[in-house]
Amino acid sequence: MGHHSVQAFLPILILAIACCGVATSHARADDAKAAADATPPLADPSLLLVRDDAVRQELKVTPAQREQLDALLKAHNRLLIAIRDVGPNGADETAQPAIAELRAALKQLFTTEQKFRLQGLILQAQGYDALLRKDIIAKLKISPEQQTALAAIAAETRDQVQALNQDRETSLPEELKQELAGVQAERLKKIIAELDDRQESIYSKLLGEAFDFSQVKPSPGIAPEFTSIDAWINSEPATIESLRGKVVVVHFFAFGCINCIHNYPWYKEWHDAYQGKDVALIGIHTPETQTETDNDLLRASLEKNGLKFPVAVDKEKAMWKAWYNNMWPSVYIIDKQGRLRFWWYGELDWEGAGNQKVARQQIDQLLAE
Repeated sequence: MGHHSVQAFLPILILAIACCGVATSHARADDAKAAADATPPLADPSLLLVRDDAVRQELKVTPAQREQLDALLKAHNRLLIAIRDVGPNGADETAQPAIAELRAALKQLFTTEQKFRLQGLILQAQGYDALLRKDIIAKLKISPEQQTALAAIAAETRDQVQALNQDRETSLPEELKQELAGVQAERLKKIIAELDDRQESIYSKLLGEAFDFSQVKPSPGIAPEFTSIDAWINSEPATIESLRGKVVVVHFFAFGCINCIHNYPWYKEWHDAYQGKDVALIGIHTPETQTETDNDLLRASLEKNGLKFPVAVDKEKAMWKAWYNNMWPSVYIIDKQGRLRFWWYGELDWEGAGNQKVARQQIDQLLAE
């Protein structure tokens, strides 16, 4: 069983575009379309952005709008949790109508000025790849030749970033950061060389004032509430709501799962390290086999392994389904506002990956917020 982390905020990808209607030769148009078709789709981060307090402040969201936003996102929370790994753009066709409905409702909620600023923030979050969006191509009147050149620059940058990521184990974090900044600076020079003054001016106005995205706390949704729990072991019944104000680490496991057992040392370490601090560690035991449905055997296993944190027995798999979980073990880290912020699938230290250290840093990060 492998490991996987979902930490990246606002993926920098490219929208697959068709050729715009510029009067030119078929050869040039075909070149532009071929270049566009070779690029990955560009993610729309709007549903992540409008959840964040810093973005809401930037948009000058009123108390009434905030209340409407929260109600809207809460009504679609189950969907947003379900598509956490792929984002709205990657959701299957069954989810797309609800996503379209959600985005349409957002448009109705905001003023013209707010919508314009949000579009600018989206462009900034998408980065230089947004220049290959179909609507931006039309507004800037980017020619097929420019499209081909911009797509080639994007592809070259992706290759360079991929190479740097492969070398990250041999590079210091600060060195890697500087190298990535150098790659992006070089890309900007090439992009500026391709655009004329008119295009640069229009694009600058669309972007608006630069926004500090380091303030943004990305979250796909609110952590599902504990429901249909067969029994609580090592504690009285708890709720996500009662744990507001604490960083909550929820992990799914089954006591007979060897991969789950390999994560036990980190759970024990966290349980001991955060005693007396605003951190709660809660296990959700979802049986994988018939033997694991025996609560007495579960209690014996917890005692044998020295696991003293609260455990919710999810015998009917209600929590498993609510989280759209699909792997034993899985670890979810929830912030003080009850928002899902980080998550990991599989063994944290799979093949010496050391992700238990990253998860510990994330807990500390949320604790400090």
